[in-house]
Amino acid sequence: MAGPMALLLVAPAPLWAAEGGVLSINAGLTIWTWVLFLLTLGILSWKAFPAIARGLETRQAGIQAAIDSAREDRDEARRLLDEHQRQLDQARRESKDILQQGREAGERLREEILAQTRKDNEEMLERARRDLAREKDDLLESVRREAVDLALKAAEKLVRENLDDDANRRLVHDYIAEME
Repeated sequence: MAGPMALLLVAPAPLWAAEGGVLSINAGLTIWTWVLFLLTLGILSWKAFPAIARGLETRQAGIQAAIDSAREDRDEARRLLDEHQRQLDQARRESKDILQQGREAGERLREEILAQTRKDNEEMLERARRDLAREKDDLLESVRREAVDLALKAAEKLVRENLDDDANRRLVHDYIAEME
């Protein structure tokens, strides 16, 4: 801007010292104004406007790159969110399956334990019955032996007292036969 002001100072006095009022038109001043305007416009077009345009294009490219990057990030975030949701759904399904398998395994184990307990109880009851039967048989055998021993002792006593008595002998004999 210092260049155009210097031109005005160098111009002849009638160009810048107009004798009219504020609204009067001075042709020299108008021509110099247009020359300076066009010169300034040319310099700006030659030096400033390309630099401004490059800066705007660079800025536009940076903004576009940021927008594209944001879109890619948004798409990646959606993809990751969908993937995470799929994994979460799969984990839920797997946990339900694991819980179901655990319940089924627990139920099978419970049934096996109950079956084994029933089997053990039946075996124990059967053993107790066999033991009772064997003890009953042993006890009956013992009672029979004692009864036989008593009968023999009684018979021996009777025989000693009445050795010739046939009736006593038949009695002891019948008694022994009943015991067996």
